[in-house]
Amino acid sequence: MSAPTTAGPRVSTVLIADDHPLVAHGIHRVLTTAGGEFTVVAACHSGRETLAVAGERRPDLILLDVRLGDMNGAEVCRRLGIEVPRSKVVMLTAFDDTENLRRCLEAGAAGVLLKGTLDLDLTQALRDVRDGRMVIDSGIARALETASGILEPDGTMVPQLRPREVEVLRLMAAGMATRDIAAELDLSLNTIRTYTQALMTKLGAHTRVQAIVFAQRLQLI
Repeated sequence: MSAPTTAGPRVSTVLIADDHPLVAHGIHRVLTTAGGEFTVVAACHSGRETLAVAGERRPDLILLDVRLGDMNGAEVCRRLGIEVPRSKVVMLTAFDDTENLRRCLEAGAAGVLLKGTLDLDLTQALRDVRDGRMVIDSGIARALETASGILEPDGTMVPQLRPREVEVLRLMAAGMATRDIAAELDLSLNTIRTYTQALMTKLGAHTRVQAIVFAQRLQLI
């Protein structure tokens, strides 16, 4: 009688995009300590190289520097969302560049991490993003609120969202477009738009990014 088999760890493929090879190497080293949970399939050092390699390798996760030498990180993120929509993009930044980060989130990034804290939370952040959650470093979230008015909560009441509204919000946080959310929930586009408008009104948000960051802050997602 053969011994029962146990499933191994879930393995996710990762592409690292950073224009500093030493930084890319350091990230690679951190991921190799995750017990085989993450496999780095490539390290790219420019925006054009990132787009080309991502299109070929189609990784599960892309760690993307917000500032690449040849292209703006937000533009790379936007094109990745079109060309490799199943890849989830996490922005890496060493700068308090709130406007650029906001554009990255609007372009579909599933998270923003500070490079200085990668040793502490990189692997867990990637697990969270892989599992459909949005991850934004707390310092970055505060900077977005302060610098650009991304959030406008009064800090006293937690909005009461209906279960369907929470589902839609979570899928928005996963970077899914309205059409994809409708397909996922087997609902019409107009129904999803109605839920989206309702939840944004309850959250006092004017953009999808505002809604997602506000909901994360209130631990609704």
